[in-house]
Amino acid sequence: MIDVALCPSEIRRFENRDLSGVTVVVFDVLRATSTMNFGLKHGVERFFPVETIESARARKVTNPELLLAGERHGLPLEGFDLGNSPKEYLAIPGRSIVFTTTNGTVALHRMRQAAKVYVAALLNLKAVATLLARENPGHILLVCAGTEEDFALEDGIAAGALLDRLSERNRSDAATLMHHLYQQVRGDLASALRESRNGRALTKVGKFEDVEQCAQVDIVDTVGVLVGDAVVTAR
Repeated sequence: MIDVALCPSEIRRFENRDLSGVTVVVFDVLRATSTMNFGLKHGVERFFPVETIESARARKVTNPELLLAGERHGLPLEGFDLGNSPKEYLAIPGRSIVFTTTNGTVALHRMRQAAKVYVAALLNLKAVATLLARENPGHILLVCAGTEEDFALEDGIAAGALLDRLSERNRSDAATLMHHLYQQVRGDLASALRESRNGRALTKVGKFEDVEQCAQVDIVDTVGVLVGDAVVTAR
């Protein structure tokens, strides 16, 4: 069975279910899950996803060697070492990062009781599909992190793109809808991301390059997985 949580209210609904037998795949294409997979690909040791700025700062106090990273309203946070642009994570191999974003890290945190929690984006679709085909879990939940409380177009497109790469199995109506969405825009994913609410907002604050980078498909062969309270590279 493959199901989809389309937005934060549905994430909260699934959070209250028994997820002990469920493999969860979280999408926050613009930009948290793209950034984490890109960072892991380029040598970041681990990300500690947290929900709030206060939690991030508190974690830093316990371990001053950690880097602070994240965003609110698409922009880097005052006093933090890094923002949420993938390119910022090219030159910090071996570092561990406390990471807080508006939606992506919240979704990861709320799915932590699942059997497995993978981090997915357009960047690493092939790697995620290969991993799922190998493990062949009985129940998969694709989680669209969303924008504030709303559905995010780019997350739905990426969920549909992953569905397109998975073997046929029982799917919820939400999963079928996301697959149809992807099929409508598959010829020009970059334009779809530019036209999304987040794409427009990021362009407005000078992050157009991030939108273009996150629209690329299969340029990363790394898959992040939540182990304990950290996202690390799945082996």
